[in-house]
Amino acid sequence: MKRIANISRLLLAICCLVFLTMPTFGQVVKLKVVPMSPGKLAAIGKSSLMATTGLKVIGKGARAFLLADTTGSGSSVATSFTWSFVSRPTASNAVFDSTGNNPKQSFTADSAGQYIVSVSISGGATDQDTFWVSTYAGSTGGFPACASCHAGSTPQIMTGWQSTGHANIYTQGIMGQLEVNTYGLGMYSSSCWKCHTTGYDLSANNGNFGYLSHKTGWDTTAFKGKAKSGSSYLIANGDSSIYKNLVTNYSALVPLASIGCESCHGPGAGHLGDATKIAVSLDAGVCQSCHDAPPHHVSGTYWALSDHATMPLAGKDATSASCFPCHSGSAFVKWVKDSKPATDPNWNAAADASYPITCSVCHDPMGTTNPNQLRTVSVDTLKNGYHIPVGVGGLGQLCMNCHRSRNNVATKVTTKAPYYGFSSHYGPHGNPQTDMLLGQNAYQFGDSSLTGLATHAGVPDACVTCHMPGGDHTLTMQDTAGTGVMHDRVDACKTCHGPQIQKFDDIKASYDYDRNGRIEGVQTEVAGLLAQLKAKLPIDPTTGQPITDSNSADSLSVYNRPDLVQNLYTYFFVANDGSGGMHNAKYTVALLQKALGFYPTGVSVLSQKTPSTYNLTQNYPNPFNPTTNIEFSIPRSATIQLNVYNILGELVKTLVNGDIVSGNYKVTWNGTNNHGVSVASGIYFYRLVAESQGAENYVVTKKMLMMK
Repeated sequence: MKRIANISRLLLAICCLVFLTMPTFGQVVKLKVVPMSPGKLAAIGKSSLMATTGLKVIGKGARAFLLADTTGSGSSVATSFTWSFVSRPTASNAVFDSTGNNPKQSFTADSAGQYIVSVSISGGATDQDTFWVSTYAGSTGGFPACASCHAGSTPQIMTGWQSTGHANIYTQGIMGQLEVNTYGLGMYSSSCWKCHTTGYDLSANNGNFGYLSHKTGWDTTAFKGKAKSGSSYLIANGDSSIYKNLVTNYSALVPLASIGCESCHGPGAGHLGDATKIAVSLDAGVCQSCHDAPPHHVSGTYWALSDHATMPLAGKDATSASCFPCHSGSAFVKWVKDSKPATDPNWNAAADASYPITCSVCHDPMGTTNPNQLRTVSVDTLKNGYHIPVGVGGLGQLCMNCHRSRNNVATKVTTKAPYYGFSSHYGPHGNPQTDMLLGQNAYQFGDSSLTGLATHAGVPDACVTCHMPGGDHTLTMQDTAGTGVMHDRVDACKTCHGPQIQKFDDIKASYDYDRNGRIEGVQTEVAGLLAQLKAKLPIDPTTGQPITDSNSADSLSVYNRPDLVQNLYTYFFVANDGSGGMHNAKYTVALLQKALGFYPTGVSVLSQKTPSTYNLTQNYPNPFNPTTNIEFSIPRSATIQLNVYNILGELVKTLVNGDIVSGNYKVTWNGTNNHGVSVASGIYFYRLVAESQGAENYVVTKKMLMMK
């Protein structure tokens, strides 16, 4: 018994020891390399010369910034962080810069070779990462050091790069071709070099341009004899004297005198075909090492504020291939390069979920087909089969690939009872902005005349024109502009609507869209229509919005109600577009008014442009057999009747009877009477009566001839 008791105590002690040394449940840590842009460094009082790309291939003597990310640990907050080198080069004396319990850490890689860094947090969770430290090949092997392998790649990487601004900007700068003033003088300074050359670290002897330019004296002699304006030197546009001096007397700098391969992939002296010793990354930090450098270069700063940077399904949550390629940056790039296959075996949820829509997702660093180096991809078709004509949307076609409905309305709104297509995640899904812009793929209540109604389809670069004035990468149409007060960004609107426009609601509706007795701004009128439609729909009590899911407790409310199914789709098509009618007021208003029954049955919309007067046109064809078209115009909301009479004055057919808003319309008579019976040949009269506010405003009768 005593032996058994001793064994029990031993087992209990072992269990306690195991429990105490086990990682706390829920504790997680991820060691991340943090890119430090000039903007980020300035915010913490550090020199912009310490900027890093966040790549795991870094220059000898450069600094790596690290973060112990405990996101996902829930309430188990880490209280201590222990950093260590698992391994480092034999000659390295590298130490960590921070000595306290700090989730942020950095170290200077003082020797070439491999570094493995580990972090442990309270609770026992650990993580580690590997870095390769090297020198710049350009300083020894020279260009075309990379071309020896990559010049024959498909696409030809080096050939493409040679035509880009990245390859030529330093040469352009020292030849007076940047920021040219009215006197034909370019402005350039050595402060620009840190981003316009390959590597720029004055303190690191690793073959980078900055170190070598200082060692050789180029940084103090390059602009000798040139006049200054502020901190910049003035160089006659096209003056090649500085460039010739560089090539002749400082030839060691020439392979580094550009934004070369190693600027984006890390120093490559140790690469030599070994993929572990060079970096390929879509992380925004690579570009932001230069493009987040206030006050002159702020596109990266603005991008960080955009939805592209903070997409909800980007990062670790993008685990569904059905969300690729639009919620995964790397999947989108593969999609473009692979000519957009329906499925791509190269997509991997874990690997492709690493990046949101970053700079290199939309811009191809080696692309030369347009000045912005945007990836050249066009939308083949919308989901309803509509092919977007070449040239429509311009640069905005890149955006259109993702900002379009995920569904074909014909397959989502069906004739099949009892739910008529109502299903899980009902609606166009996501962002149907392209469909809305082009007047396509909404439920049109059987009215084909609505197809193609467009307000802004002729804007040259579509999305880019309005959402990126001046290249602003926030993409938002509202901001505070430093005032603390949110305001509409109407820069692009002023081109067509006039300089007096200060907010979107200054763009007034052409008539009272929502019939509330007031002509208001387009967005206010559309909001009024949308509110009226919402009031007709079943509401999910948990969200306060119309139901979208067949699993909802209220889904039975659409049982054998095709009208509700159609109106639900219309509601979400407009609501998910998110522009309140600004993308396409004509289509938006027509859809909502159709859903609300504002149009009498059988009336097709020719145009919603408000006519100046009432008008009833002569039917066509005339004579006819058996159908003919009748067009009419209404300058204001009215109750109308359009009837057909025989030569005796007897009513034959009522073509229209109901309320209608201002616009230009068409109806077709098929030669039958109100009982559906075909009428005989002969002369008939059609009469339009329009009444507004109880007064008979317009009455006109015209003659037509049926000949069988």
